[in-house]
Amino acid sequence: MPVRTVNIYEVPNSYVGSGGTVTISNILTMQVKDGDGFLDATESADPGSSQIITVDGNGIDDYRFYYDDRIRIDGHNETVKTFQLQIDGVWRSFIMNDTGGSIPGADIGDSISLRSYSNYTKIDYDDLACFAVGTLIETDRGQVAVEELQVGDLVVTADHGLQPIRWIGRSPLTQRDLLARPHLRPIRIPSGSFGGGIPSRDLVLSPQHRVLLEGWQIELNFGTRQVFAPANALVGSNGIKVDATCEDIEYLHLMFDQHEVIYSEGLASESFLVGDTIRNNMDRAQLAEILELFPELADNRISSVNIPARPILRNYEVQVLAASA
Repeated sequence: MPVRTVNIYEVPNSYVGSGGTVTISNILTMQVKDGDGFLDATESADPGSSQIITVDGNGIDDYRFYYDDRIRIDGHNETVKTFQLQIDGVWRSFIMNDTGGSIPGADIGDSISLRSYSNYTKIDYDDLACFAVGTLIETDRGQVAVEELQVGDLVVTADHGLQPIRWIGRSPLTQRDLLARPHLRPIRIPSGSFGGGIPSRDLVLSPQHRVLLEGWQIELNFGTRQVFAPANALVGSNGIKVDATCEDIEYLHLMFDQHEVIYSEGLASESFLVGDTIRNNMDRAQLAEILELFPELADNRISSVNIPARPILRNYEVQVLAASA
């Protein structure tokens, strides 16, 4: 059965009963293993096989989803699901983004205020899977969700061992953004589509994010053992497709002292590479941050930070490769 991973935010039990203004006391990771397509309010309401819920890897005793809440946090409104989990015999209360990703602006110690509510409507799992947040990156601490990483954290690389993150960028896209620019819709790479259980879970990437390809066909066609290919060039093979169901998404970018091969859900893929196209289209504030960290990029000097870790195939070259397979 598929496993879905979401962020959950702990609040006092009083919030479930009376709402009001309360403080977030903890942020945890919840995983749901379910055989059907929806997250039902209770186990008895689930028409299929039982929903198996764990929190930070530990099992729970019971669960109850109560409300669709409209809350005020950090100066803006958000829609959340309000629910309780029984953990070690104790009922604890939580909220989660209604799409499963992080709640924008929410952190431990922040206050939330209930504005309005209605009865819980069950979540379609297809909506949860659209967020690039939640992608697991291989680090010195094991697999860590990308949104939990910080500058300075050590990430496993294929070429240079453990390397510290130098910069993290975030690119949120709303439903309106995706309607206006459908070419930015994410690419979904199904679990196991590269063989040997790789990736370990469905992997969601931006269209131009490159993954590592290797094998005899690569060497025969391009004279090298490994290459990078953009995710959107792989659409149509092994179940890889454009995810047209999600309403919004947030892409995260990890940058190191040099372009690296890193591991996301076990699949070798690239770190952030600042090329001319990226520079011309990225957020000006983010570009300013990068140029402050890597001043050699300001005058287009060649350095380790802008040299690709592997040859990069264009989309038509990937199509040639597919035709020869």
